[in-house]
Amino acid sequence: MAYGKGKNKDLMKRMADLGTFPVSADLVELRSRIICTLDKMADAIWPSNILRPRPSGKDIDTVLLKVQSEVSKNGLNNVWAEKARLIAKAAVVEQWKRGQHNLFGRFRNVATVGDTPMDDGTQRLVNLPEEFSRTLTIADATALQTVAARRDFAATLKLFRDLGDSDCGFHPHQASALRAMADFVRTRFNRPVWKDEAVIQLHLDYRCLRGGKRVLEASLWDLDTAAKAGTSRRAALPLTSVSPRGLGISIPIRLSRSVATKIGDDPDLRVAALVVELGMVNGQAKMVVTQPPKIAAAADLSTVVAEDFGFRNTSSIAVLRNAHPIGETALERISGHNGGDARKVTKAASRKFLTEHVSGDDVELLELVQFDGKDFLNRIAAQAKKVDGLRSEIDRLYNRLDRIRAEINMVGGDVATALVPEAAALTDHSRYMAMHGRFFRLLTAIGRLKEKRRAVYEAVAGLKKSWFGHVAQRKANLAEKYGAAVVSEGLDIVTIETDDPAYKGRTFNKMINNGSKGQYNLRSENTLKWRGIASVKVPSFYTSSTDWRDGTVDKAQRSGSVFKAASDGRKWDADLHAAEMIGRYLFLRPKTGIQAEALQAAA
Repeated sequence: MAYGKGKNKDLMKRMADLGTFPVSADLVELRSRIICTLDKMADAIWPSNILRPRPSGKDIDTVLLKVQSEVSKNGLNNVWAEKARLIAKAAVVEQWKRGQHNLFGRFRNVATVGDTPMDDGTQRLVNLPEEFSRTLTIADATALQTVAARRDFAATLKLFRDLGDSDCGFHPHQASALRAMADFVRTRFNRPVWKDEAVIQLHLDYRCLRGGKRVLEASLWDLDTAAKAGTSRRAALPLTSVSPRGLGISIPIRLSRSVATKIGDDPDLRVAALVVELGMVNGQAKMVVTQPPKIAAAADLSTVVAEDFGFRNTSSIAVLRNAHPIGETALERISGHNGGDARKVTKAASRKFLTEHVSGDDVELLELVQFDGKDFLNRIAAQAKKVDGLRSEIDRLYNRLDRIRAEINMVGGDVATALVPEAAALTDHSRYMAMHGRFFRLLTAIGRLKEKRRAVYEAVAGLKKSWFGHVAQRKANLAEKYGAAVVSEGLDIVTIETDDPAYKGRTFNKMINNGSKGQYNLRSENTLKWRGIASVKVPSFYTSSTDWRDGTVDKAQRSGSVFKAASDGRKWDADLHAAEMIGRYLFLRPKTGIQAEALQAAA
């Protein structure tokens, strides 16, 4: 295995670019046969019902190894068949797991309604198929919510499996709603499919190269040496043939000087593995670089890079230097926010501390930096507009679907809200058949629109990943420049309120708040650990509404983008003021001590 069969779990890993290359005829064949194998393997282990308990990895391998053996007998080199097995297993298990957890989450929040009513004024039950928002009462939804609250993950899945045979004590329409919820999840989380444009990522071990261990170790050593020296390197990787005893496949690799320099010359760094990604037209070679996490200590540092995270301004940073280094007392006070044993600072305790402590001229402001998120937010807003348009079209089609269903059920003698069977009940009734065909054509059209909506959300995820990564790197650069610790708030989620100028609607808010703070924190913390930069979190309470000069804590001091001190009317940019307050948090001193020093100086 490329990562040493789990031996390097404690190491941090990074991918580094080794250049692109055109996909040759041999690589086209290899990629095509691997995709074909992936489909066969996924078919072999994908469950008939996603609600079934997931089998052990050993049981899955028992099935997949039979497919691997068959594929190898049909001419695919066994090493590539094994790579396909690992890819298929991971993809199927992840999709299976995501589907089950999605159903569990929907059931646990079954009574949740959307902020905006549907076109006909009905409140939408966001976790049920949209037609049930019109047919289930709030009392129905509340009753289901009560049942959901009493069941854990395993009991929830068992309930949905049992609903396949009976109503399980629910009212028939409630049971139908839950079956429809499960059907929706099954449809959304179906078997993984590797489309024509799929990129196949192959982690290479020695069997993937002609020459085996000798060639792999020599290639890794050569790249490792070049990376640590900050020099470029060109070479060729001799891949094993597509079929046994066939001709090898040569792949060019190139480590550029800029990539080598960026990696650095840390003695603990290792080029640990090689990866090849095969697309339809081009391929890309990469190397996996590992090193232990560099857990740096903030104690005894006197400079901090303090950050306030937001949306209009993604990151507002104040670089501060204190006359004295960060003390153990200050770090102990906030240890609960940094994984320590101490309890987290409460809101009341935080307010008391801030009103009794101040910061003076012993703290020097070295630099202010702000990463304007306007373009980022505008691109998110454009995607949100697309989703709103798609949602409107979906709602319109559901309205038509409801009318057609009512007519179908009237002809068939059922209640208007009954589910329409996939197999037509009245095949000799022309009007019924026409309506039945139109119903399922509309249902297919809705499915396509929902697929487009999911693609928009994927695009938003890519935007956030790119922008947050850029900001995290720039912040780390500042910390290295000043030899500083990074200080930020111990805050999980930042929400844009409806009366905030940055609020652009429910869809926008959902897109921007969906894990944004967590994504940025994870990316930032990993970057800091990789580069050996100390990181500290302070309590978030009142950092935006405190004047550090006199200990005044008053939310009225912040209004929109401006912080105006209550004592003398001095103004700051609100986000930069918050960043400076976060940075000064570790250097605050008791008011009495400051006052005593002032009196002594005056004397």
